[in-house]
Amino acid sequence: MNKNDKLFLIDTSAWILGLKRNSSSQIKDILTEILDKDQSATTGIIILELLQGIKTKKEYEEIFSDLSALHYFEENKEIWEKASLLGFKLRRKGKTVPSTNLLIASISLYYNLNILHADNHFEIIKLYSNLKTTDLNKI
Repeated sequence: MNKNDKLFLIDTSAWILGLKRNSSSQIKDILTEILDKDQSATTGIIILELLQGIKTKKEYEEIFSDLSALHYFEENKEIWEKASLLGFKLRRKGKTVPSTNLLIASISLYYNLNILHADNHFEIIKLYSNLKTTDLNKI
């Protein structure tokens, strides 16, 4: 078993849901457990998506510091090619998925990570690939 099998690539949608003040305690508990067990991962596009929406410099610095402590996975040429091909195949099936989600899914597929999310696009991708997901909307 690959050690990445137990890592969760936490999508921006999951972070946003978990950071909301009125988010369910169950969702907060899931995120806390993944973080406490050092099973959380990120990548550049997720950091960009999350940090661009931060309201204050102090909060930006705190969240940036927290994200910097996670397992980090880089994209490479093969991942970009996988994302392009995945998008091409999905369009042929009549499914349009944002490029950012195609990239995140391709990173997850390449490194064998489970995506923790609250974005239905990943469930669409899962129908046409080997993507592993945990959908917070179903919790």
